[in-house]
Amino acid sequence: MLCATVLVAGASGAVLANTASAATFQGSLRIATVGRSTVPAEPITVTAQAAVTPQCDPATPCDWTPVLTTVAAAQQCQPAVTSASWVGDPLDRTSGQSPQSLSPTWQEQPSAYAGPKRACLYARTAGGDVFVAEADYTVPQPGSTRLGPDVPRASIPRSVGVRRSQPYRLSTALVPSDVGRKRFTLLVRVSARRWGLRYAGTLAGPPRSGDGIDSIGFSRDVPSIALGVTRLRGIRYYREAGGVRRLVATRILERDTSFAMAVPWNAGPGLPTGETVDLQTVILHELGHFAGNGHVRDCVDSPMWAGLGTGEWWHSPDDWFQLGCASTPATSVPPASAAAAGALLVQRSFRDVTTAG
Repeated sequence: MLCATVLVAGASGAVLANTASAATFQGSLRIATVGRSTVPAEPITVTAQAAVTPQCDPATPCDWTPVLTTVAAAQQCQPAVTSASWVGDPLDRTSGQSPQSLSPTWQEQPSAYAGPKRACLYARTAGGDVFVAEADYTVPQPGSTRLGPDVPRASIPRSVGVRRSQPYRLSTALVPSDVGRKRFTLLVRVSARRWGLRYAGTLAGPPRSGDGIDSIGFSRDVPSIALGVTRLRGIRYYREAGGVRRLVATRILERDTSFAMAVPWNAGPGLPTGETVDLQTVILHELGHFAGNGHVRDCVDSPMWAGLGTGEWWHSPDDWFQLGCASTPATSVPPASAAAAGALLVQRSFRDVTTAG
């Protein structure tokens, strides 16, 4: 999403101490386009539209040149230029007091930085730099196109999997710092609602199989090959007649979902790169097991694949990518991962009860 902020700034007498009288500059800056690339190593082009109008004493020389720099959105534009990423064409030195309309362009490298940024427009004069205006924009994730919202909220359709109104408790005891408790809570609670699961409060420690509590959270008790695991404990009831035993019912006593900690998680916003694993997809997958669903084959429109590679994701039926699938709706994709980053597991532990029939 692109947005622009117009500021009006004037140079103080201290900034223009070398001139006979102070000069001020008014202007605007707007981001017109932000390019995309299907090749992560390639830069993208950003185009802006700007205007600068000086207010100078006609009797005093007032030469100036437009200068544009960029910083991360978390930083403020400085009063003066520190390092220029683009310098506009200088004005005719004989008419330095004239307004100027500009269409500056510059390049960003998504593989080095992807996220919100800020462009800062200045007027460079003999007496110093004068901040004129700023505009925010976003450098997209490298080589990817987000098709849907950050965290989709639509219910999982019946064609994808079974929904179940099952309560759970949420643990934030061991959430990795690069994920954050607030983000993890959002992803779990929204994803759980999509499967029909019901939030029943928090859990003091990590999920622990055998404690009788249906729980979801990060844990150190995850198999080394896995990104996440859902453990189901229960009873299977059989009836035996004429030497033949037949399953008649299954009762789940406890459900626990655990996520691995030592994983290069992409918690969003934004899609995973070729080096990160999409946490939202792993949560959707494991909560699908929590709701009672099994695995599906690769390239099926479902988050229930048995494994997930770096750069792969499933967020909704029209927003997913799996390496090697011709049916993926993504218009441009992350770099191909060499292999699946990890397995997505479900482990079932049942006690069998047989009655004569």
